[in-house]
Formats: sequence, C-alpha cells, structure tokens
Amino acid sequence: MVLIKKLLLPILLCCSVTVTARQAPSSGNSTDTTAPRGLYQRVLHYLAHTNDERKHKNLDLSFIGGPVYTPETSAGIAVMLAAQYRTDRTDSLLPVSNVAVYGSVALTGFYGIGINSTTIFPKDRFRLMIKASFSSRPDKYWGIGYDAGSAKDDYTDYLLLTEKLQADLAINLSNRFYAGISAHIQNGQAKDIDTAGGKPLMQPTRVFGMGAGPFIVYDTRDFIPNPARGIYARIGYRFYPTFLGNNTSFTKLELQFDWYKQLWKGGILAMDFYAEEHSGDVPWNMLAQAGGSNRLRGYYEGRYRDRNYVSGQVELRQHVYRRSSAVIWVGGGNIFPRFDALSFQQTLLSYGIGYRWEFKNRVNIRLDYGRGQDQSGFYFGINEVF
Repeated sequence: MVLIKKLLLPILLCCSVTVTARQAPSSGNSTDTTAPRGLYQRVLHYLAHTNDERKHKNLDLSFIGGPVYTPETSAGIAVMLAAQYRTDRTDSLLPVSNVAVYGSVALTGFYGIGINSTTIFPKDRFRLMIKASFSSRPDKYWGIGYDAGSAKDDYTDYLLLTEKLQADLAINLSNRFYAGISAHIQNGQAKDIDTAGGKPLMQPTRVFGMGAGPFIVYDTRDFIPNPARGIYARIGYRFYPTFLGNNTSFTKLELQFDWYKQLWKGGILAMDFYAEEHSGDVPWNMLAQAGGSNRLRGYYEGRYRDRNYVSGQVELRQHVYRRSSAVIWVGGGNIFPRFDALSFQQTLLSYGIGYRWEFKNRVNIRLDYGRGQDQSGFYFGINEVF
C-alpha cells in the first residue's frame, strides 16, 4: 500500500488549493494554524484535507490534476474541477448534487474537454443530468461486428472529432420512481483517414445525430457518486428521425440495472447489467461500442461495435486503510447484429483490479488495470464506474 501511495502522489502533484464559494468565517477551532511552506508541503497538506466535511459552504469546490493513461489516448495530462452542493441547504436528507469539469491532452495528439453534472432540485422534485464534451482523438476503426473486431491488427487509422450533449430531465413520480425526457446530440467527423487498400473504411465521414425520447428510473441508492446500498434501474427509448437533421432514421433502446449491498464493514458488492438495442439505418459511429473505462475495461473502446450490446460486471469494493480502498472485478459482454445471432462463444471477458483514494467525502479517485482476452489497459478517473 505504501508503494501505491508513492506512485499515486505524482499523479496528484498538480493539485491546487481548494476553492470555496461563500465560505463561512473560521470558527477559530481549527488546529491547523500555520500555513505549510513550499510546493510539496502545500500539496501534501491539500491532499490531507480534501475530504474534510465542510458544512458551512454553499458550494464545495476542489481541483485536481496530473498524468493519466488510457488505451485509447495513451499517456497524457488531465485536470478536473469537482464540486458538491445542495440546492436546499436546510434539507439534510436531500441527495447531494455534483458537477465535474475536466480537460485532458495526450501524447497521441488527443485533447478534450467536458462536463458531467447531476442536479437534485429542492424536495427532490426534479433531477437534471447533463453530459457534454468535445474531443479530437486519433482513433482506430475495425469495422462492424464481432469478426471485424477479432482481427486485432486489421484496422484503419483516422482522426475523430466529436461533439456530444446529453440532457436528462426527470420528475419525481412517487418516492423512488422518476420519469422524464432524454435529449441527445452528437456530431462526429472522421478526418485524415488511412485509405490503404483492404482496410475497413467508415461511411459517411461526417455524421450528425439528434434524438429524444422518454425514460423511467427507479433509484434507491444512498449516495449517487459512490453507493453502498440500493438499486438503480433505468429504461430509455430515443428516436432519431430525419426531420431533426439526421441523414437516416433510427432508434435506440437502453437498459441499465445496478445493485449494491454492503457485505461486511468496508466491503461492498456491486453489480451492473447494461444493454443497448438499435433499430433502423444506424450510422457507424452511433452503434453500440464495447470497451472503454466503464464497461469491459481492458478493451479498446470501439474495437467491437454493432447494433446490439449486452454486458454485465460484478465488482467487490473493499476499504483497506484510512482513505485507501481496493476493488476487483470480473465481467463479460457481447455485441451482435440480431438477437438470434447472439453467441456465447463470442463473449468478451474482462477482469481487473483497482485502487481507490478518497479525494472528497465518499468521492474517489480511481486507478484501474483491466484485462481483456488479448488487450489490457490502465484507467484513471473520478467516481466509481457505476
């Protein structure tokens, strides 16, 4: 564990001093009366107090940054501004709202910025979830289907420019049930395509997608960024008609079911099931894609893509010492064109281990190492993967 902390410190070395909005005056009871001197000491002091409870702040902001690595972007540097707040400070039972703004660059030429936020309105009457991002990423395209992705070295190099925006607005129907409308906009363009003979090519090179549709959620999680118990279930259906600017008409059905249970002190069992089903004339970059930092960790995101996708994973999360925790997981998934073509012999297996450091109260920085059947990768991020 000491070695892990020594390795993690350089990752967090770019941290700045915590920023707070409308902070109440100090009560004078703090035992920390002398400001640390020197950059290294200030970083250590900052890290030691990021998870302190701050009851007198309307908005608790913290900044963190450092080296990162993923299979898709290679080594790079990322920075993130994270915030927690309540829309009604007088309601201690109201779930905490959160927002994260991030940016990163990598040696491959990748760069991107984005924002993820969940706002819980007073009395939990409404919930608004927003995800927005822009990225420029040197990417690889294997084609569509399991057989195309299985040819590990048969891919096309290209540059992918992507703009995404998803907004989910939900109303509380009764206690734990929510229903609402989800809107999604995605603009993607493939540039600098390697057109060498025999390699798979994507057509068209520019794809615009805009869709909207209803969803229903059942949510009993005790803490959204890092649940210890409860259930999260969501089913959503989005339409992408041509009158919204799409070149073709298609639909997307999405299912998610997560379950959390505390097994013993510091030990949490978490399970995740996810499925996508697409119908109609679906563009190549709007298809379901396996891999990435959340599901089937270890596989290059987008190597396997098709109309349908199912995956499941089980993760054991164990608190180890002070602010350090560890996780192990195993999972699997399938991509396929039709349900009658689903073959368990084509299941993609994933397993790995991870380290968690409590950056803020119950909000973790995560470092994962995932392995697939013939790939592996490191992942660095904030909050649990589900």
